[in-house]
Amino acid sequence: MAIYENEVADKVIRVLQAANRVDTAMLTEARGKMPAPSDVLVHLIRNDGVDEELVHTVISRAYALRRTTLEPKQVDVRALPLIPKKFIDEQMAMPYEVEARFLRVAIVDPTTASLAGQLKNLSNFNIEFQLVTLTNFENLRAHERIKAVLDAAEKKQKAEAEVISAKRRSKFPIDDDSLVPEFCDHIMHSAIDTGTSDIHIEPFRDIARIRFRIDGRLGIRHEYSEYVFKHFLGVITRFKILADCDISEKRLPQDGGITINYGGEDIDFRFNVLPGKYGERIVMRILKGDPSLSLSKIGLTDENYNKIVDAITAPQGMVLVTGPTGSGKTTTLYGCLQHINEPETNIMTAEDPVEYYLEGVAQTQANEKIGFTFNSILRAFLRQDPEIILVGEIRDQETVEIAVKAALTGHLLLSTLHTNDAISTITRLMNMGVPPFMIAAATSLIMAQRLGRPNCQNCLAPDPQATPESLKKIGFTDEEIPHIEPKIGVGCDKCGGSGYKGRRGVYEVMRINPELEEAILKQALAPELLEAARHDGFRTMQEIARDFVKDGVFSIAEYARILVL
Repeated sequence: MAIYENEVADKVIRVLQAANRVDTAMLTEARGKMPAPSDVLVHLIRNDGVDEELVHTVISRAYALRRTTLEPKQVDVRALPLIPKKFIDEQMAMPYEVEARFLRVAIVDPTTASLAGQLKNLSNFNIEFQLVTLTNFENLRAHERIKAVLDAAEKKQKAEAEVISAKRRSKFPIDDDSLVPEFCDHIMHSAIDTGTSDIHIEPFRDIARIRFRIDGRLGIRHEYSEYVFKHFLGVITRFKILADCDISEKRLPQDGGITINYGGEDIDFRFNVLPGKYGERIVMRILKGDPSLSLSKIGLTDENYNKIVDAITAPQGMVLVTGPTGSGKTTTLYGCLQHINEPETNIMTAEDPVEYYLEGVAQTQANEKIGFTFNSILRAFLRQDPEIILVGEIRDQETVEIAVKAALTGHLLLSTLHTNDAISTITRLMNMGVPPFMIAAATSLIMAQRLGRPNCQNCLAPDPQATPESLKKIGFTDEEIPHIEPKIGVGCDKCGGSGYKGRRGVYEVMRINPELEEAILKQALAPELLEAARHDGFRTMQEIARDFVKDGVFSIAEYARILVL
C-alpha cells in the first residue's frame, strides 16, 4: 500500500533535489530499487536520513495544510470510534479531537483531504484536517490506549452488524404486513428489556427509523428500519389504536396512553403523535415503576437525604424541585410521595400527564383544553381535605399564589419549576409576584438537579481534555489542578462501546435556614442568598459535580454537557 500518492511524492522529491537536501547518488539508487515515487520517498526518509520534518514542511506548504505533531495523550478517545479502524489504517487518517460539530483528523498524505465528504458521512461531523509525519502517525497508531479503543470499537461495530444481519433475517419478513401487531408488541417488549426510557418512531423522505433512548442517549435500532419503512402507516395506525387515539385524524397532535402486561407487570406508556412533512411521528415514554422511585436510591448524600426527609415529613410547607426537562424531577417527587404515603394520609396530585401509578394516592390529570388547569384543580383540592398536595408544575402567577397559600394554611405542597439552580428559584418566585415574606414563610426546601452519564468504571482511561485550562474553566483552583487525574470511559463490552454506564444524579439541596430567610426578606441578590445558604452546609451542583470529576465518575465533557459553565 502506497503511503503517499505518487504525485505528492514526486513533487516533494523535486523540491528536495532543487534545495540540495537529497544526495543524487542515493536518489538514483533508491529509484533503481523501487520505481514508484511514493516508495522512493519513504525509503529516503527511513534509510537515507532525509529529514522527515523537512518533508512535512514541504507537503504542508505545497498543499496549504496546517501541520501538527501529536502526543498520544492529546488524542481524544471519543474521536477514535467515529471513523472505522479499517479506514484509519488504509488511509493513515487518525481522528484525534471533537469540538462542537467538528472532527479533527490527522493525515499523512495530503490527498486524503479529498475524502472529507466520505468521512463526514461516516462520522456525522464536519471534518478539519491537519498534517502529521509518517513517524508521528505510526507512533500514535502503536500506542496501547489508542489500539485498545480502536479494537473495542471495531469489535462493537462487528457485533452490531451481526445482530442487525441476524434480526433482518428474523421473524419479520419485510413483505408480510400481517405481522404489524406482533412487530409493534416486539418494539415495546424490547424497549422494556433494554431499559429504554423513550421510543421514537420517525418518518423521513426515503427512510423511516426507530430510536431508543437508553441512559439518556438516543440510538437507532437498525434492525427495525426496513420493516417500519415498508409498513409505516400500518405501524402508526396500530399504535394509535393501542393508545385510544383517532386513527382518522392526521392533521393534529394527539396524546394517549398504552398499558401492556409484560412479565406479570403492568407497564404504562405515555403516547404522543405529531404530524410532520413526511408523516406522523410517535414518541412513547415508558412509565415503568421501579426501585429508582425510592428516595433512598436516587443517589443523594446522607446529609441531603436527611434534609429532604425532614422537609417532606413536616406538617406544612412548600418543597420545590427544579431543573430542565429530562433532569429527573418527576422521579424525585414520586420518591418523596412514596416515602410519606401512609393510609392515614390524604395525598392528592395534579399532573399533566400522570406518569406513574401510586397505590393510595388520588391522582388527577390536568386538561387545559377544557379549563381543567393546575390552579382550578388546586382550588378543588383544598375542599378535599388533603394533608399533602403535589402539583406537577408551577407555570403561572395564579398557580403559585394558590400553592403558597396552601403551604401557609397547614398543607405540605410539592411541585416543580424550570430554573437553573436552587438560588434562582427564589428570584423566579419573586418575579412571579410572590411577596418575599410569603416566600420565606411558605418555602421549606428547594432542590435543583441534573442527570449525567457516569463513566463506565470497567474501561477508565485518562481524560484527554484534562488540560489546566479546561480544569480551570470548570472551577478547579490552581492549587487543586496538579492533584487531579480526570478519567473518561473509552468503551468496552460492558458499556456497549459507549464509555458510559447508567445515569447519575447531581443534586443541590437548599433548606430555608434563618440566615436565608432573613436574606429573602431583604430581597438580597443571588451572591448574598448563596452565602446565607452556606450556613446550612449548602453546596452547589457545580461543586458536587467537580467531586465526581475528581473521582472519575464524570468526564470533563459530561460535566460541561449537563452544567452551565
